[in-house]
Amino acid sequence: MAVAGRRLMSVLSVRRAVSADVERLAAIHVRCWQETYRGMLSDAFLAGVDPAGRLALWHQLLDRPNPAEVWAACDDGTVVGFAGARRLPAPGSPAGHPPPSSGDLELWGLYLLASYQGLGLGRRLLEAALGNNAASLWVAAGNARAIGFYERLGFVPDGAEDRVPDWEDLREIRLIRSR
Repeated sequence: MAVAGRRLMSVLSVRRAVSADVERLAAIHVRCWQETYRGMLSDAFLAGVDPAGRLALWHQLLDRPNPAEVWAACDDGTVVGFAGARRLPAPGSPAGHPPPSSGDLELWGLYLLASYQGLGLGRRLLEAALGNNAASLWVAAGNARAIGFYERLGFVPDGAEDRVPDWEDLREIRLIRSR
């Protein structure tokens, strides 16, 4: 992995995640949460995030015959972030969030280590996961940097809000992109 002074010589890339990435993705997921939500969630909550839970999720996503479509951002082959999208259930199906009006594709996660933000990898991850399709996503209402990033890529708030009770009642807003 390149250090800040050597980043110009490193090769930054985006590729499909594979089952061999599971452990690194779980570690990156936890670290990104700790970086991203610092100041929005308590230090005790962030310190208590269970890496084993993330590891189980990544095994479920990638260790199966038809793995989920997840994209990995890499620095010289080392995973430093990820993005994943999914098809939402049909209208009328039980779901945790109200259905968006922007199609059935949802970006369920896009995380990148803070030291790799601003280098174009986030945009490349989003493009790999969604292409130019209409889509929706949920973002912490207090995450101004992420909201600005998504708005620069054509997403706008649609007025839907939610709270995540298991995450200290974190307030989320939905952003949509129509095409």
